[in-house]
Amino acid sequence: MESKNNSLLIVVLAVVLGIPMSLIILLAILFQDEEEQASTDCLSGSGTSVTGGDLIAPAGSFIKPVDPALVTFTSGFGERDGAQHKGIDLAGPIGTPIYAAADGTVADAGEASGFGQWVVLDHVINGQLFSTVYGHVDTYLVEAGQQVRAGQQIATIGNRGESTGPHLHFETWPGGRTGGAAVDPKPQYDSAPAPGEQKSGQAAPSPSGPPAPSPSAPGGADLAQALPASAGSEQNMQVNTKRLIRALHLRFGDRLDTLGGWRADGGGFNDHPSGQAVDAMIPDYNSGTGVATGDAVLNYVMANADFFHVDYAIWRQTYYPAGGTPNKMEERGSDNENHFNHVHITVTGGGFDEATTQWGSLPGGSGQATKAATDCTISGEGLGDTLAAGSVPAEFAPWIERAGALCPQIKPSLLAAQLEAENGFQHGANAPVSSTGAGGPAQFMPGTWATYGKDYDGDGRVDINSIGDAVMAQGTYMCTIAKTIDGWIADGSVTATHGPTELYLAGYNAGEGAVQSSGGFPTGSTDYIVQTRPYADKIIANEAQYRAINK
Repeated sequence: MESKNNSLLIVVLAVVLGIPMSLIILLAILFQDEEEQASTDCLSGSGTSVTGGDLIAPAGSFIKPVDPALVTFTSGFGERDGAQHKGIDLAGPIGTPIYAAADGTVADAGEASGFGQWVVLDHVINGQLFSTVYGHVDTYLVEAGQQVRAGQQIATIGNRGESTGPHLHFETWPGGRTGGAAVDPKPQYDSAPAPGEQKSGQAAPSPSGPPAPSPSAPGGADLAQALPASAGSEQNMQVNTKRLIRALHLRFGDRLDTLGGWRADGGGFNDHPSGQAVDAMIPDYNSGTGVATGDAVLNYVMANADFFHVDYAIWRQTYYPAGGTPNKMEERGSDNENHFNHVHITVTGGGFDEATTQWGSLPGGSGQATKAATDCTISGEGLGDTLAAGSVPAEFAPWIERAGALCPQIKPSLLAAQLEAENGFQHGANAPVSSTGAGGPAQFMPGTWATYGKDYDGDGRVDINSIGDAVMAQGTYMCTIAKTIDGWIADGSVTATHGPTELYLAGYNAGEGAVQSSGGFPTGSTDYIVQTRPYADKIIANEAQYRAINK
């Protein structure tokens, strides 16, 4: 709206000053272009214009880090000018997109001696740590600790540091950059497919992956297309969340202010930090038009709840569970907290494997969800305090809910997802014991069990394989970890970049000391990459399936 007003001002001034109409039109076009450029320039770094975007490869791929048609090989691995050149150089224009060569975690991104700026990724390939290094970058689009996919754009070619011209310096390190040795990347680079290209003989994404979405209305737009940066951000979202946010953009366009949802601080809930929530911001939300827009968004989402895997939505202080009865929520003190200015939608995320995702097309339809609201009030703080019916073995349910009431940070649904990841709800004398000696449903190490194990079920024994003893000890230990880590977050010694829940889980898996010494999610050890990170990600991704929406 502001750009339209400014363009109108140009026309009025020009008419007053007697400027020819052709010049008026030119001025208006130039001003509009400048406005649009400013609104979409969201890259960090030098501000170089980059035409890139993600070219996600199938899971397990290793691809070239740049489009070979845009670069020239200029220097190889080995002795050079009396020193060891630990990678290869690929010269290309500043701003050329650089992609992650494989799925992994960002170990470092930012300033680096000699390189000016770099990105370092850690991967797990055939069960072993493997690092890739991208040096002299002009801009970097990722941050330490972030998960990336092969083919995801992570940076752009630059000329920073000790460089004689714009190029990518690319290194490969079997065993990891801190514990392995650099090897010549050229053979692997030559044999790898280009970004966006399917390697010869490589199978297409398996149709036996996630089930295809239900058919949509004829002529529906393709939901495989990423959300434009001008419409909002789908950063760090799981696949079902991305499907929803793209559909909302295609369906409602500029009727919405913006679309987003991921943030590190979830306010006590996991759906935002875990990438399972979308917030559709409504313009003029207290006007009749604004309310009608929000109603239309909600009705559309709930009419297609199965397609979008909707868990629940909130709009204008009313909570709408998929397939359930809407309820009025308690007063939270602001239009934002009461969801008057946006429609919030939480979905079962579906994970991050885009390679096997069948996105489907934009569905049609609408609904009447807003007409079903009732006058009863529920507390927003109570969402997720109980388990979804039938989600865990019946003998576990009462103990998990009891353990999940010990502290506000640890919900029953989180404990259930953790138990599934630890030992698949196996218990009793024949339950598996890990190779490191961890035992019982919650996989306690003997030393930790000596501290937290108690006779919670009252049978006269402290039994690591007992459901009651193990689950209550699990809840007690997790609450102790949460209290400790929350204290570190409060004093600034630990940073919860993606919310505190993943740090609680990392503390359980690797020890609280690992979180403290790393100042956040544990780094610096292969075990943290191969074991702790997948452990936390799996539990957070699966938590929603155990969570009851209503009591």
